[in-house]
Amino acid sequence: MGGGAIRGSLAGWARGGQWSRMLGVVGQARRIDRAVARLRTALRGVPVRGVRLTWRGGELRTTINWARDDGFWWTLQPRGESATARHALLLGHAPTAPTRRESITCEFNIARAGADRRLGGLILRDGSGGLLLGHSGRMARARAAGGNAGLQGFAGPLWRDATWPDGKCGGVFVVAPIESPRLSALLGRFVELVRRYKAGESPPAAAPHVLASSVDLEPADACDRALVLDSLAEELAKRGLFGGPRDLFSTDARVPRPLFATVDSANTPSLVHAIGGALLETARRGPSARAILLAPAATADHEGAALRRLPVACVRYRWRGARAIFDGLDAALAGA
Repeated sequence: MGGGAIRGSLAGWARGGQWSRMLGVVGQARRIDRAVARLRTALRGVPVRGVRLTWRGGELRTTINWARDDGFWWTLQPRGESATARHALLLGHAPTAPTRRESITCEFNIARAGADRRLGGLILRDGSGGLLLGHSGRMARARAAGGNAGLQGFAGPLWRDATWPDGKCGGVFVVAPIESPRLSALLGRFVELVRRYKAGESPPAAAPHVLASSVDLEPADACDRALVLDSLAEELAKRGLFGGPRDLFSTDARVPRPLFATVDSANTPSLVHAIGGALLETARRGPSARAILLAPAATADHEGAALRRLPVACVRYRWRGARAIFDGLDAALAGA
């Protein structure tokens, strides 16, 4: 292979592979302000005025916004002056309507310029220039007996390495792409995880028997995958098949159990990885497992003829708001 071909291959790999997935912590004031302005515009909620917010060592009376469908409230507040100025996105767990006095569950303190490791909030940039909301994981740990392994243990594949403006690398929790139509749901998910973390509880039960996602999944796709698996766990539990009287995952091993594989982005490599992984794993497990592919509706429709020839049940999903709605799940489960 000549030098030009090698350079071309490397350039293509950089655009679509590992290099494109490198995260950077944003330090430019203009980009931070733009990201925070987008957060303010994108987040919605029922305003609740005159609420007294309390936290260790302080309190604030202000208007909060209740994102009812996603179970949290939020408010954006300016903090500090000049060199210490920052944006404070304050969040609280609220499955029911907020009262006149609320405690803050977590906050994103985002420096208005530069990047400060002592602050929890971060604006991240992915390889294609997209902006994401992130958290350093710095917050008070649970006081309950036994504690926990840290917020990183609640993040799963959303814990990623990021490069700081000074060139050093560190782990961060990728919370949500700022332009995502599912931003509010992802924030609500983060608030619930932090609530569990601070209470000394375990992470919520994940959907069982799901193959690992494709290698180097884009952060935005990883966020959507988390919501898809949350929806899957809810649907299985609703049918009594996960933790219920007809639990498919704790019955006699001679009964075929579902083995889920997810297509995590609308590209061919993701589809190939999911199908290949599902076929390999079912071959390893033998007749005790039956593969079920979860694919975005557009991908499933485009590759429908090919998918029907495979010994893998395919379940299409589409988004309704922030929920993944599955088409064909009952039929696939009946065949498992």
